[in-house]
Amino acid sequence: MHLSDKDVNPHPTWRFIVFAVFALVIGALTVKGLVYAMSKQVSIADSNGYFEEFTTYKSTVAQVLSEKNIVLGDFDEVIPKPWECVFDGEQIAVNRAVYVNLMNGNQHDLVLTAKKTVASLLQSLGITAADNTTLNVAFEDEVFEGMSIRVVYSKEEIVTQKEAIPFEVEKKISNSLKEGETRVVSEGKEGLAEKVYKVCYENDIEVGREQIEQQILSKPANKVVEYGAPAAVQALAYNSGTLISRGGELRYKGVITCSASAYCIQGRTASGMASQVGVVAVDPSVIPLGTRLYIESPNGSWTYGNAIAGDTGGAIKGNKIDLFMNTYQEAISFGRQTAKVYILE
Repeated sequence: MHLSDKDVNPHPTWRFIVFAVFALVIGALTVKGLVYAMSKQVSIADSNGYFEEFTTYKSTVAQVLSEKNIVLGDFDEVIPKPWECVFDGEQIAVNRAVYVNLMNGNQHDLVLTAKKTVASLLQSLGITAADNTTLNVAFEDEVFEGMSIRVVYSKEEIVTQKEAIPFEVEKKISNSLKEGETRVVSEGKEGLAEKVYKVCYENDIEVGREQIEQQILSKPANKVVEYGAPAAVQALAYNSGTLISRGGELRYKGVITCSASAYCIQGRTASGMASQVGVVAVDPSVIPLGTRLYIESPNGSWTYGNAIAGDTGGAIKGNKIDLFMNTYQEAISFGRQTAKVYILE
């Protein structure tokens, strides 16, 4: 009995099916592995407050930003650069541009920048820090919207210049002139000096100078003015004698008539004494300081009594005397009266 070919060689279809299924499984696993290998874990931190961590299959920074619909302005910056490749674990930083007031020397500009620090901003603008440069902020300070940065350039110069030396007015008494008359004897003439200064500038504006040298080229000549001497004070003198006062008998060597006023200001007098009743202000050329006095009215209607010449005053000239009173009301009530002043021995 002979077997047919069918019986001897079974149909191999099932073998191909098994092989095809196996090949598909292997292919699927391979594609899945490739896809997994292409995925990356990245994060985006936008300075406007947006942050996200996610998985992406994009290859470049620009593609990742586009995937998240993140649009960059003309002056915005992204790190890494848009054309750089993205790797697993990549951290993408988007820095948005802000406006900064920059005063560079005497130039004032409104700058739009995405730089994060003052140092990086100045470097991007080509502004270098030197020994003569100072800032109103620190280089490491973070840049923010509306920030004001002032760059000051300092310098020193040695300056030599000629300056006039003013003359002084010299006054001399002349017996040939009447009181109140003046006469110019010689006109004054300015001198001339050469001075050397160290001058300090900030942004080309002078902020200080120090004289370090001077040479007198010509001395000034004083202006000389003569004036008439004031008329000598004529005191009305009496013969010496004895005065009977409430305190007893007083010896005097002379008497003058004065125009008397009153004051009540407390303090230290010209002689060093404290202001008090009995201390009066006088013209020292008429009554020397320290002179003992007795003061009363010519008709005896009032008596001030014993006093001492202990103070002076700008308005007390000639035969004038200012009597200290305890109160303002007393001084006002006294007003101005004629006084008989005894010069005691």
